[in-house]
This record gives sequence, structure tokens and C-alpha cells, in this order.
Amino acid sequence: MIKFRRSSKKLLTATFDRGPARYFHGRKQVLNNFHELVSSSVQAEGGTIFLIQGAPGVGKSALLHECERLARERGWKTVEIDAPALWDTDSLRDFLGRGFFSGIASLALKIGWRKIVDAEVRVESVSRTIRKLLQKGKQPLLLILDEAQTLGITNKPPKELEGATTNVLNHIHNGKLGRPVIFLVAGLKGTKDAFAKLGISRFSANCIVELGALGREPERAIIQDWLTKEGRAKGNTTEWIDTIAQETHGWPQHIQVYVRPAAKQLKSNNGILTTEGLNVVLEEGRKECKVYYSQRLDDFRGDQIRCLARSIPEKPQERSVKYEDVISSLTEQYGKGEAEELFDRLIKKGILEESERGYAIPIPSMHTWLRDTYSHG
Repeated sequence: MIKFRRSSKKLLTATFDRGPARYFHGRKQVLNNFHELVSSSVQAEGGTIFLIQGAPGVGKSALLHECERLARERGWKTVEIDAPALWDTDSLRDFLGRGFFSGIASLALKIGWRKIVDAEVRVESVSRTIRKLLQKGKQPLLLILDEAQTLGITNKPPKELEGATTNVLNHIHNGKLGRPVIFLVAGLKGTKDAFAKLGISRFSANCIVELGALGREPERAIIQDWLTKEGRAKGNTTEWIDTIAQETHGWPQHIQVYVRPAAKQLKSNNGILTTEGLNVVLEEGRKECKVYYSQRLDDFRGDQIRCLARSIPEKPQERSVKYEDVISSLTEQYGKGEAEELFDRLIKKGILEESERGYAIPIPSMHTWLRDTYSHG
């Protein structure tokens, strides 16, 4: 049997904005949809794939944690996996708990690993073993995969096992495992396309989420929690909340960037809210945001970003731009083929996202930074 190494631990550019949120508000509709899926999956003894996609920093990992907590509270077994577990039986067994599945440990050998030369038999052997692993147990099962945009791309099954992976995904997606199994996945824009390459192209309307910025009330509630519970703020926090919210634009990563120094500043000042302290917070937050913006552009050349910056409006409040305007600017510089490929990458990396009026940089402050930094020279 071919052995597969688990993917190495992901490098995080800013560790504090990943994982569960200390204070979580909002996303009520998404959580309601997931709760309904959990309930209906138990009743139907089935399940499906629940997909969350969005730009870096929009709060996907925090939302995953909330969904996991909801499922665990309702008696589900929750397991975080890496992509290779979908086609590597040893990897999946490790995640699920090798001892519990000792009865299946040699199943692949029993069904014919001795000098298998028939590719179809091999595919069926692997997919059947993985299905048996997922079917085993009495508890409903929640599988969790973050950074799922890599599935089928950098985390791609060997050519000879693509069919087995598609088979496994179809059984999960169509609820054909004979027990409640939900595959909860999150990734960048384009994660849905990664699944399409492996045969999963349609999702229920309530099981696919295009995650955007938080609404005004959840954003303010998170800032309030950090100021009062972490910073022990004394007095009226309205000015601090209003000012920080003007910088964060409902973007969870930005909220974290500002509320942590805010709590630290308040603690050092015995919870007293001062204008000087607020200015320190703003300075630290803006500096960190610029680092975040630079990291977001790591996969692009400077000339490519300059071309994009010149095609977007100068003012962030008028930041929507038509597709033809962006693609025209890129085509003039790089030619039609490369321009279309570059535009697609900008969408998948979350630099651009579709809006009601066209396309836009999703964060207003990033729009301003991009124009100021790259539109000249």
C-alpha cells in the first residue's frame, strides 16, 4: 500500500487571528442553517458537505469552531482532518482513533492488496475501506477541514486514487454512509471549484456560505466585550467603540488587530478611557493592518498590483468597478489570456470580490492603502 505523509503544519502569518474567537457574535443565519442540518442529518441518518468560503481574515476558522461546538453539544463526535484523509486510509484512521477501528485495520489486505494490477479494483478497495471507517461507530460524525481550497490542487490525491476520493466525497455529500456524517469545510474563494474538480459541483442553498463582513451590531458587541471584559474599561465606551469600528469595517481580522492593543492599553491605565490611549490603539492597529495587506499580496508581482490599483476608483466609498474596466486594464498590460488568469487569482485570493455594482476590494481601508501605495510610480 502506498503511504502518504500528512501535510505539514500550516504556516500562519498572524497566529492571533486564527482559530476560535474569544468573543463571538453574529453569523446567526449560518449557524441556524448548520443547526438545522445537524438535526435533519440525525433524523435521516445521512448528512452532506457544508461549505464556507471567503477571503482571508473574514472569520472562517472562528465560524468553524462555533459549528463544531454546536455539534459537540448535541452529542456529535467531531474530528479535524487533513485533506489526504479522504484517500489515505492510515491517515483517516489516525484522525478517527486507530484503536477504535482495529477491526478494520487489515480490511484492505483482506480484499486484495496482493499484487493488485486492476486500477478499478484498487480504487474500490480504498474507497470501500474509507467508507467502512466513516460508517463505524454509534455517534453522529462531524469531519472538519480548514484551508479546503487546497483540496485537489496542492493537496491533490495521486492520479490513481482520484476516483476513490470522488467516490468517498459522493457518499458523504449524498448521505449514503448509513449514519449521520457531515463534512464541514472552509477555505478561500474558489473552494467550491476545488470540490467541482473532484466531482462535487452542486450544494444545497443552505449548505454553502459566502462569508462577508460582520454586521454593525455584532461588530460593536465584540469590541464592547474586549473593552469591558478584557480591558476592564471604566465609564462610557461609546467613543472608543465608534472610533475602532470606523477602522475595522466589520472585518473580523481587523477587529482583532485593534481590540487586543485596546485591552492592553486599558489594563495598563487601570481601565481609564483616554484620548491619548485611543490614539495609541489606532496607531498600532493601522500599522498591523498594513502588514496584513502586504501579506495578502505575497502571491502577486508589484507590477500586477500597480495595474490593479490604477484600475480601481480613487475614493473607497466609490470602490466598485466594472469587470470590463479591470480586465481592460489588465489586458492592455498583459494580454487577454494572462489578464483573465490574473483576474481569476485576484478573486480566489480575496483581493477582489463581486459586489452589487461590479467588483471591489472588500475592505475599504485596504482599498485606500492599495491606491496610496501602488497607483503612483
